[in-house]
Amino acid sequence: MLGPEQLNISSRPPPVPMEGIASVRVSEQAAKALGLKDNQVVRGVIEDRGGILKLVLNNRDLDWDASKRFKPGERIDFRVESSIYGRSLKPILTPEVKVVSAFSAVLPALGSSPRLFSLLYRPVQASIMNHFFRPQTLMPFINQLGAADAKTAAGHLLGSMQRITPDIVRNGLLNSGLFGEFLLMQQGAARLDMKQFLRKLLKITSPNQARTISELIQAIDEIESHQIEGLQAQQSREVSYHFLLPFFDANPVAVHIEREANYGEEGEMDWVINLHTETNSLGELWLKTTLKASEVIEMILWADQPGTVDIARSASPNLVDQLKGYGLELSKLTLLDARRPIIDPKLSGPGQVVDVRT
Repeated sequence: MLGPEQLNISSRPPPVPMEGIASVRVSEQAAKALGLKDNQVVRGVIEDRGGILKLVLNNRDLDWDASKRFKPGERIDFRVESSIYGRSLKPILTPEVKVVSAFSAVLPALGSSPRLFSLLYRPVQASIMNHFFRPQTLMPFINQLGAADAKTAAGHLLGSMQRITPDIVRNGLLNSGLFGEFLLMQQGAARLDMKQFLRKLLKITSPNQARTISELIQAIDEIESHQIEGLQAQQSREVSYHFLLPFFDANPVAVHIEREANYGEEGEMDWVINLHTETNSLGELWLKTTLKASEVIEMILWADQPGTVDIARSASPNLVDQLKGYGLELSKLTLLDARRPIIDPKLSGPGQVVDVRT
């Protein structure tokens, strides 16, 4: 069975590797004008200046031989270094570039296939992953299988909602299955992720459990369709990561991280994080968080259970304080006592929907 990691979707080359690229030499006068300090990390943008690609840093054009290896609008991070030869800017590989490379580096040119098209045109449906990774569904099924290694694997993938940390979220993204093939290629050993876990369960499930087998296959399809979506976003210079945070003490949280295309002239684009989960005490919850370049956050919460919005409102001062601890400012918090509206993408074109927001 061909997965999206085996398909060539676009001829766009992977991002330029930073290893081996010469540093940018900066005179002491220019360094002083730019306010550069040792070990400082700064970001430059490649821009077209009359047909010549220049590195632009703080609105100042810098000559850099490696500029021609990039495209207008691409952003590169540099670390300021000093030596006996003067100041220089050393290009570094940012986490964002690493993740994008993870998508691009696993695409040998095998052409299209029916498998690819089935994932591209997978109909919109309720998340089978969300259902399957609920504690009341997953753990009884694993216990029924009686496979000790499957139980151990589940223990590595499931976190605790009561003790959630940034590391749990980070591991949730790495364990999502979106990057499994890349990590296998880079490290030579497969990191356990949700797609491999599901395939393990599929392998040991009895053939007479047709419904469970169908659900496992659908869950794998769901992950691989998200891989395809991530690749499509990459080709448009956008970001789109769909993944699930599973817990042993709570229902899973569906996460979607997205960012629009960034071409440089518009400045930093907003990052949007969408969360969705369902709890026994608070009902169904949807949260949209918009992180702006100025480290300002805007949030919208939808809750369908009466009283949940009141609880959120009373806890909002504590949220503001916690965000301040991370250097973030909550500038706007909207709490809505309703289900999040869903608009069919077919109806989102010009003239189809009237914006009545005030």
